[in-house]
Amino acid sequence: MINLMPYDAKKQTAAARVNVMLLRFVVILGFSAGFLIMASSATYIFLLNNKTDAEKQQVKIDLSSSPTQKRANTFRANLTISKGILDRQISYGDIITEIGKTLPTGTVLDSLSVTDSSFGTTTLLKVLSTSADNETRLKQNIEGSALFSNYKFESTASSTANGSRYPFIINISVTINKKGSAV
Repeated sequence: MINLMPYDAKKQTAAARVNVMLLRFVVILGFSAGFLIMASSATYIFLLNNKTDAEKQQVKIDLSSSPTQKRANTFRANLTISKGILDRQISYGDIITEIGKTLPTGTVLDSLSVTDSSFGTTTLLKVLSTSADNETRLKQNIEGSALFSNYKFESTASSTANGSRYPFIINISVTINKKGSAV
């Protein structure tokens, strides 16, 4: 086949083909750029919505935890108050037991009255004994106890009751300590 087209027309035809190809590339490039812009915009909007939802959830969590935190703080304060009350609580049974431990063998307490006002003040104790020598052991036991302080011997007397198992009466004064009562 012989190409009979003039040289100038051949050049124009080749240039037209290149122009068509370039136009296709530009159109494809335009669609690609538009697609990327739309995809980026959609991703940005999606992330922005997620951020807004997360902030709303955080506000809900903060609002819901605020009353819980207040209740926890109130409960903690109440526990502190309760602990303070329990630390000051005195078990009279423990005090009676400790007094019984300090009495040596052969002695008994005639009577005892312990009230809140008994702590820190001088209390007179009347101890019945089988022997007058028990006063020394009684003194040692009381001075060794954290429950008592300020031991003072008052008197020793003989009981007038005939046939009494405890013929001697030992009168002493002591101070009952509140700190020593938590035995």
